[in-house]
Amino acid sequence: MDRLETLLGPNRALLSEIQALPLRWDRERFLFWLKQDYPFVEALYRYLVGLLLEAPQAHRLPLVHALLATVEELDWLLTQGASPQDPVHPVRRAYVALLEEMGGLPYPYRLVLFYFLNRLFLDAWNAHVQGESPWQELSEHWSAPEFQAVLFDLEALAQGLLPELDPKLLEGYLLRILEMEKATWSLLL
Repeated sequence: MDRLETLLGPNRALLSEIQALPLRWDRERFLFWLKQDYPFVEALYRYLVGLLLEAPQAHRLPLVHALLATVEELDWLLTQGASPQDPVHPVRRAYVALLEEMGGLPYPYRLVLFYFLNRLFLDAWNAHVQGESPWQELSEHWSAPEFQAVLFDLEALAQGLLPELDPKLLEGYLLRILEMEKATWSLLL
């Protein structure tokens, strides 16, 4: 098992809970959930810009690709009906607050947590949209090869930084990220 999987280990049960949530996939509920993603992705954009400002040269190109994917995600969410002026649900506000808090950590922690933010969302998403579904287009959007390549690069960068980091601090933030993911996915219950 690699170091990232070992780090996730104590929180894997919570990820499994998220993956097993009995979501209701009605169109109106899902569109609300999707629109509520906009403020979070906007905060993720700011988080990523902060990473780029401190990134060593070797990390810049993968982070620029991640930034491009984030900008494209924001544009795509606008085409789905999201609006920056929409009221933000308290669950999303809390997740944005967690991102802002994590933005104060040293660069190596922020990069590893950025990898996990993306990875954990996709792990949950893939568990909920297996096979043919009315959300097949969205499934293809979030599992596009370009995004998978970004995630692969982020994983490689995160692996390289792990030996110098405090695993207990990372585990604490991973737990909080997973709690926010569960609260976010629970909006579809």
